[in-house]
Amino acid sequence: MCWGGATFVSNFVLWSEAGYFDKASVLKPLLHLWSLGIEEQFYVVWPLLLWAAWRLRVPLILVVVLVGLASFALNMMGVHDQPTATFYSPLTRGWELITGAVLASLGTDSCREAIARSPRFSAIASIFGSARARSTLSIVGLLFIGYAIFRIKETLPFPGKWALFPTIGTCLIIAAGSRAWINRVLLSSRLMIAIGLISFPLYLWHWPLLTFARSAYPEGLSWYARSGLLAASVVLATITYLYIEKPFRSGSRIRVKIFALCASMCLAAVVACIIFKGGGLASRYPEIIQRATEYDLEGYRSALRNRVCFMDIGQDATQYAEECVDKGTAPLWVLWGDSGAAAIYSGLRGLSDRTGQFRLAQFTSSSCAPLVGFSGRNTDCKANNQWTLDKIRELVPDTVILSAMWGNYDLSSLPATVKQLHSAGVRKVVLLGPTPAWKDTPSRIAFNLWSSDPLHRVPSQRLDYTKYGMGYDGLDEDGRDTRTEIAEQKLRPLAHESGAVYISIIDKMCNKDGCLMRASESSGDAFYLDIVHLTPHGADFVMKAVAPELGVQDR
Repeated sequence: MCWGGATFVSNFVLWSEAGYFDKASVLKPLLHLWSLGIEEQFYVVWPLLLWAAWRLRVPLILVVVLVGLASFALNMMGVHDQPTATFYSPLTRGWELITGAVLASLGTDSCREAIARSPRFSAIASIFGSARARSTLSIVGLLFIGYAIFRIKETLPFPGKWALFPTIGTCLIIAAGSRAWINRVLLSSRLMIAIGLISFPLYLWHWPLLTFARSAYPEGLSWYARSGLLAASVVLATITYLYIEKPFRSGSRIRVKIFALCASMCLAAVVACIIFKGGGLASRYPEIIQRATEYDLEGYRSALRNRVCFMDIGQDATQYAEECVDKGTAPLWVLWGDSGAAAIYSGLRGLSDRTGQFRLAQFTSSSCAPLVGFSGRNTDCKANNQWTLDKIRELVPDTVILSAMWGNYDLSSLPATVKQLHSAGVRKVVLLGPTPAWKDTPSRIAFNLWSSDPLHRVPSQRLDYTKYGMGYDGLDEDGRDTRTEIAEQKLRPLAHESGAVYISIIDKMCNKDGCLMRASESSGDAFYLDIVHLTPHGADFVMKAVAPELGVQDR
């Protein structure tokens, strides 16, 4: 990420990392550099585009309008189907910067002269040139920005139409000029000027501080802690402005300063690449801590057959590959469910390969519970589930394993789902219970425990669930997430009534001492990728533990 920031391609780096199993954005200390990447890319490409249009004698106003509208149209078309690409791509965010570029152009002498020569534009300019009109523009702009602050949430598709509010609001305030009331009284106050001067270093400092604090305290930050971090950001931003930014932006020896900045960025990029290739200088830590905190996202995606037999957001069931169904003559088992099911695939795969007692088929979709008629935030769920049911009727497998994060879903349609599976000729339906969920990734919790211990003792393989478990409605006497318990309490009778077999995962992973995050004191192989998804090590442990209940004699 550091090299991405130094080379102004952070947006592309984050885009490439994004996906269902990507670590939470709030834990990426340089996440905020994505916008600087888009900004710098615009500064390079936009002048070249205008220069090319000028050389080809294409009217510049036509280029500006067409490119701006095309960028906004791409943004509107992609915000729902390709939200990650739309958020990080300069093609879909360029219209925001073009809007600012147009506004800046209107203030140049040539534009003013052109407006003065046009009676129509002169009349419009005179209307908006009055003090009252300018003040009105600035007030409307401030209202637009205020609306964006309080209305835009992470659940809304962004940028899309919602990006219009902060963009237009900012343009209106700037266009109103220094004589507008908002600009003259509010934004020209000494406090606002001081904030404006340190705004850029404040932007750079605030996010890393919050991110490191969230990593160190996964149970959450108090209001006082967040306020303290904000105050620290202001202090650091002020120091940065006074002793770094201001000296570099003023004075003599400009060429030397430019060379020093460029050399520093190149050095940062090279050092970042060396550290990245070296696995983050993992040799600083004991081997067991290194293994317990490994984060191999690409290896994990490969293990669960991401975008091959696990349909990510935006993929439909027609994209399941032929390899999702094993060939052969052994009894066929179908794994059907959401990302939690995909996470245990590698464990089932190992069980099948070791015993040879069954073949395996995998039909898993992001955020899609294996329930008849289910529809969720993934708009393809209903169609994907129907496709899976039809495929099961075609294959007539011996066993179907239903696996999901059951606590997230309404289970009312589960009996109907099991009934349809039995009607399709399935001999045995297994309901696999949910895994324990955590407040933070267990590997990060373990690392924080190790680093905060003066003696640097390696934490136990079991973590205290009463302290680190993701409690929603409280914890039971054994310290387990009651939401998981409630899901199990519902699933057990539903399984019995429907003629399905229920197998608990938390019974295999948890006891009164806590829940496993790795197999033993001497093992460093982490069981969790994030707060709930099992790694191949975790999946292998669980499948070995439940093999007898599945009727499999494991080696």
